[in-house]
Amino acid sequence: MNTDQPITREYFIKHLVNLCLRSGLSGFPKDDVNQHILLKSVVLSIGKSGAFTEQEINEELKYWINHIGQIKDIDHITLRRRLVDAGYLTRNKDGSCYQVSQLEPGPPFFDETIEHIEILEVIETAREEIARRKRKYVTQEKTK
Repeated sequence: MNTDQPITREYFIKHLVNLCLRSGLSGFPKDDVNQHILLKSVVLSIGKSGAFTEQEINEELKYWINHIGQIKDIDHITLRRRLVDAGYLTRNKDGSCYQVSQLEPGPPFFDETIEHIEILEVIETAREEIARRKRKYVTQEKTK
């Protein structure tokens, strides 16, 4: 993808689903754009409301790891560090308070429509579609 152009909603959703449900990914993706897609999906699932204690942000990240990301070898501490380092989260000096950054962390830039994506809904819909296709395939195999 040309990183001079904003990442579109369709591109974001397609790549997020592939990374979380189809890739068998272990750890963070090597591709910079895919890393940003994952990190952006985390902050979108957290929301932008107010400050979070370290414990609260850890719980949000654990939820994302277990219910959305499902990527092997990513823990909440590493994910939190990546989010802060990439500029998606800010924290106070002692690490007791975190906030979703209000500023775009830089390239790749996301299309403004991405801000309105319901990440859990996207993942659940994709899971249902994958399950439907598997059932259809199994049914076709049984009739052969």
